[in-house]
Amino acid sequence: MPQMDGGPYSHLMGGQPRTTDNRSGEPMMGLAYLPYSSCLTASERAAQHGHIVQQDFSQFLLPPPPSTLRQPGQKRSLSKDSVEYRMRRERNNIAVRKSRDKARRRILLTQQRALQLEEENHRLQLTIEQLSHEVDTLRHYLSQRHLQTKVDDMGVGENC
Repeated sequence: MPQMDGGPYSHLMGGQPRTTDNRSGEPMMGLAYLPYSSCLTASERAAQHGHIVQQDFSQFLLPPPPSTLRQPGQKRSLSKDSVEYRMRRERNNIAVRKSRDKARRRILLTQQRALQLEEENHRLQLTIEQLSHEVDTLRHYLSQRHLQTKVDDMGVGENC
């Protein structure tokens, strides 16, 4: 049997598997791993060793320039003569048209389904009436037959 050196399945072919417990960069099952410490930034490594690193977050704390501030609920106004306004209105008109058409189609489908269900309900009601009538007829027939057998049994008993 041939031996394979270093392959991920070499232990299946009689070779030794290549595994490591530490993350030193050696291959584990044929895959190379970077040491955990190399994934950390310089400030994270310093924090691991107890060093305090001052970071600058001032860019996140400064307010935006006054020109970009708006009151909540206040929309940016566009001139009604602008191209952007006309494009937005046209896109909105198309979206509204599509939405209304979709709603109309959904209503029509619902109405058609309601009509189908009403027709099916009517057919089922007729079937129920027919079967009920048939059950009544059969009950009557069986009760008449049962009475006839009793009369016949009584008549046979008198002749004996």
